Amino acid sequence: MVEFETIEKERQDYGNFPGEKFIEVSRNKAIQDDGSENSFIQIATGYYNDDESVNYNKRFTVPTDEKAVDHIVEKLPEIFEKEKEAREE
Repeated sequence: MVEFETIEKERQDYGNFPGEKFIEVSRNKAIQDDGSENSFIQIATGYYNDDESVNYNKRFTVPTDEKAVDHIVEKLPEIFEKEKEAREE
């Protein structure tokens, strides 16, 4: 059985109503039965329940590989800029 552990996380609310939705970036690790570990970065979206507990909608994991992370860091602003331009048309 694989056990997951969150090492660190940062959460940011977004949306039309404060405290409604959030996006979270976290460092995690998966621990195998044999004790081996695999670390990864996770980006997740979710929402808050009335009792302030959270539900996660979607999760995307990124390997802790410098080339993979650099590619996302480089391309994400470019793609977002194109999305903003498309909205203005």
